[in-house]
Amino acid sequence: MSAAEKDPNAPERHGPPTFDGIRELDSNPPRLWTYLFLLCCGAAVWLLVAYPAIPWFSGATGGVFGWSSRNELAGSVERAEAAAPDIARRFAAASLEEAEADPALRAYAVAGGHAAWGQNCAPCHGKDGAGTAGFPNLRDRDWLWGGTPEAIQRTLHVGIRWPGEAETRTSLMPAFGAAKMLDRPAVQALVEHVRALSGQEHDAAAAERGAPVYAEQCASCHGERGEGNQEFGAPRLSDDSWLYGGSRDAVYKTIWSSRSGVMPAFGNRLSEDTIRKLVVYVRAFGGGE
Repeated sequence: MSAAEKDPNAPERHGPPTFDGIRELDSNPPRLWTYLFLLCCGAAVWLLVAYPAIPWFSGATGGVFGWSSRNELAGSVERAEAAAPDIARRFAAASLEEAEADPALRAYAVAGGHAAWGQNCAPCHGKDGAGTAGFPNLRDRDWLWGGTPEAIQRTLHVGIRWPGEAETRTSLMPAFGAAKMLDRPAVQALVEHVRALSGQEHDAAAAERGAPVYAEQCASCHGERGEGNQEFGAPRLSDDSWLYGGSRDAVYKTIWSSRSGVMPAFGNRLSEDTIRKLVVYVRAFGGGE
Protein backbone atom coordinates (compact mmCIF):
# COMPACT_ATOMS: atom_id res chain seq x y z
CA MET A 1 0.00 0.00 0.00
CA SER A 2 1.44 3.34 -0.97
CA ALA A 3 1.70 6.27 1.41
CA ALA A 4 -0.90 8.14 -0.63
CA GLU A 5 -3.48 5.37 -0.04
CA LYS A 6 -3.10 5.37 3.71
CA ASP A 7 -4.58 7.97 6.10
CA PRO A 8 -1.59 9.04 8.21
CA ASN A 9 -3.96 10.05 11.04
CA ALA A 10 -5.56 6.59 11.40
CA PRO A 11 -3.30 3.60 12.00
CA GLU A 12 -4.37 0.36 10.39
CA ARG A 13 -6.23 -1.77 12.91
CA HIS A 14 -7.38 -4.27 10.34
CA GLY A 15 -6.35 -4.83 6.83
CA PRO A 16 -8.51 -2.47 4.67
CA PRO A 17 -10.91 -4.48 2.47
CA THR A 18 -10.33 -4.27 -1.20
CA PHE A 19 -13.05 -4.61 -3.83
CA ASP A 20 -12.55 -4.20 -7.52
CA GLY A 21 -9.30 -2.39 -6.91
CA ILE A 22 -10.82 0.06 -4.41
CA ARG A 23 -9.35 0.15 -0.92
CA GLU A 24 -11.36 1.20 2.21
CA LEU A 25 -9.35 3.37 4.56
CA ASP A 26 -9.81 3.17 8.33
CA SER A 27 -10.06 6.77 9.57
CA ASN A 28 -11.10 8.19 12.92
CA PRO A 29 -14.24 10.40 12.75
CA PRO A 30 -13.83 14.12 13.30
CA ARG A 31 -13.43 14.89 16.97
CA LEU A 32 -16.48 17.21 16.93
CA TRP A 33 -18.68 14.29 15.83
CA THR A 34 -17.40 12.21 18.72
CA TYR A 35 -18.24 14.96 21.21
CA LEU A 36 -21.75 15.37 19.75
CA PHE A 37 -22.35 11.62 19.95
CA LEU A 38 -21.30 11.50 23.60
CA LEU A 39 -23.44 14.56 24.35
CA CYS A 40 -26.53 12.88 22.81
CA CYS A 41 -25.90 9.71 24.82
CA GLY A 42 -25.69 11.74 28.01
CA ALA A 43 -28.91 13.63 27.12
CA ALA A 44 -30.72 10.34 26.45
CA VAL A 45 -29.71 8.99 29.86
CA TRP A 46 -30.83 12.25 31.50
CA LEU A 47 -34.25 12.09 29.79
CA LEU A 48 -34.72 8.50 30.96
CA VAL A 49 -34.12 9.61 34.53
CA ALA A 50 -35.89 12.98 34.48
CA TYR A 51 -39.15 12.10 32.67
CA PRO A 52 -41.55 9.11 32.48
CA ALA A 53 -39.90 6.72 30.09
CA ILE A 54 -39.09 3.23 31.37
CA PRO A 55 -41.95 0.67 31.38
CA TRP A 56 -42.46 -0.98 34.75
CA PHE A 57 -44.88 -3.44 36.33
CA SER A 58 -46.95 -0.65 37.86
CA GLY A 59 -46.63 1.63 34.84
CA ALA A 60 -43.84 3.77 33.43
CA THR A 61 -41.35 5.35 35.79
CA GLY A 62 -42.45 8.76 36.98
CA GLY A 63 -39.18 10.63 36.50
CA VAL A 64 -37.50 12.86 39.05
CA PHE A 65 -39.60 15.90 38.01
CA GLY A 66 -42.96 14.11 38.31
CA TRP A 67 -44.01 15.55 34.94
CA SER A 68 -46.80 13.99 32.85
CA SER A 69 -48.57 15.02 29.66
CA ARG A 70 -51.97 14.51 31.35
CA ASN A 71 -51.13 16.99 34.09
CA GLU A 72 -49.80 19.39 31.48
CA LEU A 73 -53.05 19.14 29.52
CA ALA A 74 -55.18 19.62 32.62
CA GLY A 75 -53.19 22.71 33.52
CA SER A 76 -53.58 24.11 29.99
CA VAL A 77 -57.33 23.58 30.13
CA GLU A 78 -57.57 25.30 33.49
CA ARG A 79 -55.60 28.27 32.21
CA ALA A 80 -57.74 28.48 29.08
CA GLU A 81 -60.95 28.36 31.11
CA ALA A 82 -59.66 31.02 33.47
CA ALA A 83 -58.83 33.24 30.50
CA ALA A 84 -62.18 32.65 28.76
CA PRO A 85 -64.24 35.77 28.15
CA ASP A 86 -67.23 36.46 30.36
CA ILE A 87 -69.71 35.65 27.57
CA ALA A 88 -68.24 32.15 27.22
CA ARG A 89 -68.84 31.49 30.91
CA ARG A 90 -72.36 32.92 30.65
CA PHE A 91 -73.13 30.66 27.70
CA ALA A 92 -71.83 27.59 29.54
CA ALA A 93 -74.04 28.37 32.55
CA ALA A 94 -77.19 29.17 30.53
CA SER A 95 -79.79 26.69 29.31
CA LEU A 96 -80.36 26.42 25.57
CA GLU A 97 -83.64 28.31 25.89
CA GLU A 98 -81.92 31.10 27.84
CA ALA A 99 -79.14 31.27 25.25
CA GLU A 100 -81.66 31.65 22.44
CA ALA A 101 -83.58 34.34 24.32
CA ASP A 102 -80.48 36.44 25.09
CA PRO A 103 -79.35 38.35 21.93
CA ALA A 104 -75.71 38.45 23.04
CA LEU A 105 -75.56 34.75 23.90
CA ARG A 106 -77.41 33.82 20.72
CA ALA A 107 -74.99 35.83 18.57
CA TYR A 108 -72.04 34.24 20.39
CA ALA A 109 -73.40 30.72 19.84
CA VAL A 110 -74.24 31.33 16.19
CA ALA A 111 -70.74 32.69 15.53
CA GLY A 112 -69.17 29.69 17.25
CA GLY A 113 -71.51 27.17 15.64
CA HIS A 114 -70.84 28.46 12.13
CA ALA A 115 -67.35 26.93 11.94
CA ALA A 116 -68.48 23.59 13.39
CA TRP A 117 -71.41 23.53 10.95
CA GLY A 118 -69.19 24.08 7.92
CA GLN A 119 -66.85 21.26 8.90
CA ASN A 120 -69.28 18.65 10.22
CA CYS A 121 -72.79 19.30 8.85
CA ALA A 122 -72.74 21.37 5.67
CA PRO A 123 -71.42 18.54 3.43
CA CYS A 124 -74.77 16.75 3.90
CA HIS A 125 -77.31 19.40 4.90
CA GLY A 126 -75.89 22.18 2.75
CA LYS A 127 -74.30 25.43 3.88
CA ASP A 128 -77.75 26.98 4.37
CA GLY A 129 -79.33 23.91 6.02
CA ALA A 130 -81.80 23.38 3.16
CA GLY A 131 -80.70 19.75 2.71
CA THR A 132 -81.18 17.64 -0.40
CA ALA A 133 -82.59 14.23 -1.32
CA GLY A 134 -81.84 11.91 1.60
CA PHE A 135 -80.58 14.72 3.86
CA PRO A 136 -83.22 16.62 5.88
CA ASN A 137 -84.08 20.26 5.40
CA LEU A 138 -83.38 21.94 8.74
CA ARG A 139 -85.09 25.20 7.85
CA ASP A 140 -88.64 23.86 8.31
CA ARG A 141 -90.61 22.48 11.25
CA ASP A 142 -90.89 18.93 9.97
CA TRP A 143 -88.38 17.08 12.17
CA LEU A 144 -88.28 13.28 12.34
CA TRP A 145 -86.92 13.16 15.89
CA GLY A 146 -88.10 16.51 17.18
CA GLY A 147 -86.87 20.06 16.67
CA THR A 148 -86.77 21.30 20.26
CA PRO A 149 -83.34 22.34 21.56
CA GLU A 150 -83.14 19.26 23.76
CA ALA A 151 -84.18 16.90 20.94
CA ILE A 152 -81.62 18.37 18.54
CA GLN A 153 -78.93 18.17 21.20
CA ARG A 154 -79.76 14.50 21.76
CA THR A 155 -79.68 13.73 18.04
CA LEU A 156 -76.28 15.39 17.70
CA HIS A 157 -74.96 13.34 20.61
CA VAL A 158 -76.10 9.88 19.51
CA GLY A 159 -76.61 10.22 15.76
CA ILE A 160 -79.03 8.21 13.66
CA ARG A 161 -78.37 4.53 12.98
CA TRP A 162 -74.72 5.17 13.78
CA PRO A 163 -72.68 1.94 14.22
CA GLY A 164 -70.90 1.66 17.54
CA GLU A 165 -73.25 4.04 19.37
CA ALA A 166 -75.51 1.96 21.59
CA GLU A 167 -78.03 4.77 22.16
CA THR A 168 -78.19 6.01 18.59
CA ARG A 169 -81.62 6.93 17.26
CA THR A 170 -82.99 4.01 15.27
CA SER A 171 -86.13 3.58 13.23
CA LEU A 172 -86.73 0.66 10.91
CA MET A 173 -89.26 0.61 8.11
CA PRO A 174 -89.77 -2.82 6.50
CA ALA A 175 -88.89 -3.32 2.86
CA PHE A 176 -92.45 -4.39 2.06
CA GLY A 177 -91.74 -5.42 -1.50
CA ALA A 178 -88.21 -6.76 -1.26
CA ALA A 179 -89.14 -8.77 1.84
CA LYS A 180 -92.21 -10.13 0.01
CA MET A 181 -94.59 -8.74 2.61
CA LEU A 182 -96.67 -7.07 -0.10
CA ASP A 183 -96.99 -7.81 -3.79
CA ARG A 184 -96.53 -5.22 -6.52
CA PRO A 185 -100.24 -4.27 -6.96
CA ALA A 186 -100.58 -3.73 -3.19
CA VAL A 187 -97.50 -1.49 -3.14
CA GLN A 188 -98.79 0.49 -6.11
CA ALA A 189 -102.15 1.00 -4.38
CA LEU A 190 -100.32 2.04 -1.20
CA VAL A 191 -98.37 4.63 -3.19
CA GLU A 192 -101.62 6.21 -4.39
CA HIS A 193 -103.03 6.24 -0.85
CA VAL A 194 -99.91 7.94 0.51
CA ARG A 195 -100.07 10.54 -2.25
CA ALA A 196 -103.72 11.14 -1.35
CA LEU A 197 -102.74 11.74 2.30
CA SER A 198 -100.31 14.45 1.21
CA GLY A 199 -102.81 16.11 -1.10
CA GLN A 200 -101.00 15.20 -4.30
CA GLU A 201 -102.57 14.12 -7.57
CA HIS A 202 -103.53 10.45 -7.24
CA ASP A 203 -105.67 7.63 -8.58
CA ALA A 204 -108.71 7.72 -6.28
CA ALA A 205 -109.75 4.11 -6.91
CA ALA A 206 -106.23 2.79 -6.27
CA ALA A 207 -105.92 4.98 -3.17
CA GLU A 208 -109.11 3.47 -1.81
CA ARG A 209 -107.73 -0.02 -2.37
CA GLY A 210 -104.57 1.00 -0.57
CA ALA A 211 -106.39 2.37 2.48
CA PRO A 212 -106.79 -0.98 4.30
CA VAL A 213 -103.19 -1.89 3.46
CA TYR A 214 -102.03 1.40 4.99
CA ALA A 215 -104.19 0.86 8.07
CA GLU A 216 -102.69 -2.58 8.62
CA GLN A 217 -99.06 -1.98 7.73
CA CYS A 218 -98.30 1.72 8.18
CA ALA A 219 -100.70 3.51 10.53
CA SER A 220 -99.08 2.18 13.71
CA CYS A 221 -95.98 4.30 13.00
CA HIS A 222 -97.10 7.04 10.61
CA GLY A 223 -100.51 7.61 12.18
CA GLU A 224 -103.98 7.01 10.82
CA ARG A 225 -103.93 10.24 8.82
CA GLY A 226 -100.20 10.27 8.12
CA GLU A 227 -99.39 12.71 10.93
CA GLY A 228 -96.11 10.90 11.77
CA ASN A 229 -94.58 10.04 15.13
CA GLN A 230 -91.36 11.59 16.44
CA GLU A 231 -91.02 8.90 19.07
CA PHE A 232 -90.34 6.36 16.32
CA GLY A 233 -88.71 8.76 13.87
CA ALA A 234 -91.65 8.08 11.52
CA PRO A 235 -92.08 10.98 9.06
CA ARG A 236 -95.29 12.91 8.51
CA LEU A 237 -96.96 11.84 5.26
CA SER A 238 -99.70 14.45 5.20
CA ASP A 239 -97.58 17.40 4.05
CA ASP A 240 -95.35 18.25 1.10
CA SER A 241 -92.04 17.63 2.87
CA TRP A 242 -90.40 14.47 1.53
CA LEU A 243 -86.94 13.35 2.55
CA TYR A 244 -86.50 11.06 -0.46
CA GLY A 245 -89.04 12.68 -2.77
CA GLY A 246 -92.82 12.44 -3.11
CA SER A 247 -93.08 11.36 -6.73
CA ARG A 248 -94.69 8.03 -7.53
CA ASP A 249 -91.32 6.47 -8.31
CA ALA A 250 -89.70 7.79 -5.13
CA VAL A 251 -92.56 6.69 -2.86
CA TYR A 252 -92.71 3.30 -4.58
CA LYS A 253 -88.98 2.75 -4.02
CA THR A 254 -89.28 3.76 -0.38
CA ILE A 255 -92.13 1.31 0.25
CA TRP A 256 -90.59 -1.48 -1.79
CA SER A 257 -86.98 -1.30 -0.53
CA SER A 258 -87.19 0.92 2.60
CA ARG A 259 -84.63 3.61 3.48
CA SER A 260 -81.91 3.71 6.10
CA GLY A 261 -80.14 7.06 6.21
CA VAL A 262 -77.26 7.51 8.64
CA MET A 263 -76.04 10.49 10.64
CA PRO A 264 -72.81 10.39 12.70
CA ALA A 265 -72.87 10.54 16.47
CA PHE A 266 -70.96 13.69 17.44
CA GLY A 267 -70.94 13.09 21.19
CA ASN A 268 -67.41 11.67 21.07
CA ARG A 269 -66.22 14.00 18.32
CA LEU A 270 -67.23 17.45 19.49
CA SER A 271 -67.14 19.11 22.88
CA GLU A 272 -70.38 19.75 24.73
CA ASP A 273 -69.84 23.48 24.25
CA THR A 274 -69.60 23.03 20.48
CA ILE A 275 -72.70 20.82 20.36
CA ARG A 276 -74.70 23.44 22.28
CA LYS A 277 -73.54 26.13 19.87
CA LEU A 278 -74.58 23.92 16.95
CA VAL A 279 -78.08 23.55 18.44
CA VAL A 280 -78.52 27.32 18.57
CA TYR A 281 -76.98 27.71 15.11
CA VAL A 282 -79.29 25.10 13.54
CA ARG A 283 -82.37 26.67 15.08
CA ALA A 284 -81.24 30.06 13.79
CA PHE A 285 -82.09 28.77 10.30
CA GLY A 286 -85.73 29.22 11.28
CA GLY A 287 -86.67 25.56 11.69
CA GLY A 288 -87.18 23.49 14.80
CA GLU A 289 -90.11 23.59 17.16
